[in-house]
Amino acid sequence: MRAAPSATIDEVAVVIIGGGIIGCSIAYHLAKRGITDVLVLDRNQLASGATARAAGLVCHARSDTSTIHMVKRTLAAIDEMEALLEEKIDFHPVGSVRAIFSEARLGELEKMEACLTAAGVEFSTITPAEAKRLCPWLELGDARRIVFVPADGYIDGAHLGSAYARAARKLGVRIRSGIEVTGLLTDGPRVTGVETNEGLIRANWVVDAAGVWGAVIASWLGWGLAAAPTRSHYWITAPDGSGTGHQPNIHLPDMRAYLRSEVGGLVIGLQEPKSLTYDPLALTADMADMPLIDEERDTELLVTQASELRKVIPKIDEWGFAHHIAGLSNYTPDGKFVIGRVPEIEGFLLAGGCCGSGVAASGGFGLTIAELIAGIEPSIDVTLYRPDRFGRVDPSSEAFRERCAAARSGKSRGRVDDVSRAA
Repeated sequence: MRAAPSATIDEVAVVIIGGGIIGCSIAYHLAKRGITDVLVLDRNQLASGATARAAGLVCHARSDTSTIHMVKRTLAAIDEMEALLEEKIDFHPVGSVRAIFSEARLGELEKMEACLTAAGVEFSTITPAEAKRLCPWLELGDARRIVFVPADGYIDGAHLGSAYARAARKLGVRIRSGIEVTGLLTDGPRVTGVETNEGLIRANWVVDAAGVWGAVIASWLGWGLAAAPTRSHYWITAPDGSGTGHQPNIHLPDMRAYLRSEVGGLVIGLQEPKSLTYDPLALTADMADMPLIDEERDTELLVTQASELRKVIPKIDEWGFAHHIAGLSNYTPDGKFVIGRVPEIEGFLLAGGCCGSGVAASGGFGLTIAELIAGIEPSIDVTLYRPDRFGRVDPSSEAFRERCAAARSGKSRGRVDDVSRAA
């Protein structure tokens, strides 16, 4: 660790590194518990990384009950903040349709349904005709099973991140952008604050919520954060009326695709056969400066996968593709989050490895970290998110990044935990 400047510029109970949706959710949930001596730091503008590029789907069909409860907490937080801020946060509760065509995927969906039941989330099996009434351009006659989850929807990630930040500020939290954390202060096995480009900030707790840059911070403690920055991308179609305000999200795991409405058009996300990963210790400071799009390669992928979608979306050739959005999200080898303590280190917590679900699970991240800092047992069982579950890893290595890429490419095949563990 580099030598720190001697001047202490601040002392607080909690420093949160990262002003994305997870960092701001943690700040809100701490303040909600009465812990307001909190400082959020971001070297860029708030929510300018993965949060601003997220597709914003909020879905409950997951491979473990803990993640479902994380998502439920996000929806509860939205209701709370709308009352606190006296404004709508624009969650669109349109529900979702998930259609399965293969035998392998059918077993996967049935296990997800068991998790939904265990977590108390309603769903129903619907017919292709019912799906078409919900979404007129969708033809699911060959589907083996179609499930509708009414509690699902979507939200703009930057809007939700801003709501967390404004709610936290209203409750007394301080948030500063344009200040860079350059090191951690330690006293033996305890982290005691952060070094910044403006001086030292002493703290009882430091939370690493820096997203894809979180591995750099953890490396200052000699710890390899078990997640790799992995590209996600999607297209937005021209606003020709294909997307409407009441149309459900569509999940087509056999075709590695999802769709949702967006200002009269549609967001179309396509999972790559092999996702691109990046060295977490060699990223630029701003995601806007990262070369995340290869137009020739990405267009070829779009043409190939759009062709596979014709059997369920006959009109897809009529849609114009107006925008292409890409960002990085931290993926772990098992597709589960990273939440909790680094072994043998006190006063330091990790909140990352969002695996493309940072928006949907942001409320659960915030609640869990706030409870850990408050010294109480987490309301959600987060044992499967332990940071040390993979042992010591080198997040920069090609071998480890390959494991994370596989988790991204097979996202909907995530491990399904025993539903008897449901809270």
